[in-house]
Amino acid sequence: MGASWRGSLYALLLLSTWAGADTAPPVALQANQLHFISANAEFTLLHEMGHLLINELQLPVLGREEDAADQLGFMGLFLLAERQRDADFYAKLLDVADYWRLEWQRPKRPDEEVYPWDSHGLDAQRFYNIACLAYGSDPEHLEWIISATGLPDERAFDCPEEYQQVAHAVNWLEQHFRRPAATPIQHRIQVIYDQPPPSLPHGEQILAMVRASGELETVAKRASETFALPRGLTLRLTSCGADDAWYNRHSGELTLCYERLAHFQQLAQQLPRLRAGETQQINPAPR
Repeated sequence: MGASWRGSLYALLLLSTWAGADTAPPVALQANQLHFISANAEFTLLHEMGHLLINELQLPVLGREEDAADQLGFMGLFLLAERQRDADFYAKLLDVADYWRLEWQRPKRPDEEVYPWDSHGLDAQRFYNIACLAYGSDPEHLEWIISATGLPDERAFDCPEEYQQVAHAVNWLEQHFRRPAATPIQHRIQVIYDQPPPSLPHGEQILAMVRASGELETVAKRASETFALPRGLTLRLTSCGADDAWYNRHSGELTLCYERLAHFQQLAQQLPRLRAGETQQINPAPR
């Protein structure tokens, strides 16, 4: 995904931050906040696409599927960027890690808590895992991520090997499950846009912006052309009544919620505090 995705998402999120249909928009979000929202919308979509591929291609998974989907989503950022590695891309990796740091620090209602028995990793674990993969992807140029995230030296030492392990797994996946070029595409991922509810401020404009970006179609097309999918699948943008996104392996439908974008926008407002180092120390106590 390139600049078209970021530009259209920026415009979309400027609309979605309006307080209500009859009020003027507030001061625009800062550029770093817009980058944060865009990066995490992209990562969320790719994480759920990871679940789709795991289930539809019956990929072997050692460990928790949620951890594997995080790794597939993270590597998907590299695959979609292809060979483009610049400051903008590296900032995207930090944005994804910082999302999990903000989730970790955010006070939650009991129904939002992630418990040790959950199939998902704890927010703190996901933060450190993503920070480790980000640093390990290019340790020569990304040493600053260690200080920016508080990644302990004990973990950072092995991060280049952790990244190479994940990259090797994704390369293996492509080699063993890629659709032969001469084989016709039998099944595709269909993109469906549900009508936003009247309660969603500027819902029609938001829908128009997402459609115009064409990026949901880009992800669906890439997956459909790369892998021999066993059945027709669906990628749906809809209103869920809650901040969420998921893949339903029974129906074959990937759902991305409007409310998820709104949640990213709310967390993005905390970035100035986070980046200024005003958060409480997150490094573990010395052992």
